Amino acid sequence: MSLPHYHAETDLNAENLLRLPAEFGCPVWVYDAHIIRRQIAALQQFDVVRFAQKACSNIHILRLMRAQGVKVDSVSLGEIERALAAGYDPQTCPDDIVFTADVIDAATLARVSELHIPVNAGSVDMLMQLGQVSPGHRVWLRVNPGFGHGHSQKTNTGAKTANTASGIAIFRRRWR
Repeated sequence: MSLPHYHAETDLNAENLLRLPAEFGCPVWVYDAHIIRRQIAALQQFDVVRFAQKACSNIHILRLMRAQGVKVDSVSLGEIERALAAGYDPQTCPDDIVFTADVIDAATLARVSELHIPVNAGSVDMLMQLGQVSPGHRVWLRVNPGFGHGHSQKTNTGAKTANTASGIAIFRRRWR
């Protein structure tokens, strides 16, 4: 199936794309808001649509997603601050930002506690730290079932091996 050739100044065709580096420099990334909205709409059948910021930290994309009702997952203090800058407000919409990690530093812990951002905790140590600073804080548990899938062992975050495992282990290890 051939793609239609557009002639508008903002269409994503070869002629327009080839002009962008001269105007904006390299590297240059180009996004189509219509396609992003369409993909979000296709996910609306789910209770919650949540975007992992590590996939794309462009604040304009985050603003577009927020306008479409998409919530975000943050894995660092920088991502929390970026979500806030994009207009996410944990005071009015408590689940809009979730912090997910296996470890947490003091600055991130303080900010998560201050803003009451729910934490998807991936370690018992993290739960203990959070409990000491913010008793009763909303937490979700990131569990490691001891099995998982990925295109390689490096991406299998549910594995039993220490170098690839993420989350709180719910399986028993046998030491021989």
